[in-house]
Amino acid sequence: MAIRGDSAGLEKHYLLDMLGGDAGRILEIGCGDGRLTRKYVETATQAVGIDLPSALPRDDAETLPESTQIAGASGVALPFRGGSFDRAIFSLSF
Repeated sequence: MAIRGDSAGLEKHYLLDMLGGDAGRILEIGCGDGRLTRKYVETATQAVGIDLPSALPRDDAETLPESTQIAGASGVALPFRGGSFDRAIFSLSF
């Protein structure tokens, strides 16, 4: 599976298959620049990505889809109430 250059769409299909049909609200922990978070929106009602503020992009050069948010937060102490999301994903984080 390609990680960065996914011209065949293999990564996207893998991620969406992993989530199943209607994924509801998704939380991606360790989202970095939000590259994967943007892909989850195709099967989710809303996708929220969090990462440490130092790992987030410094500018808003790429516009996010309306149902996608990226915020600075730690995966150790989530700033959300329990039950806020239907699924949580933590992948490709180093």
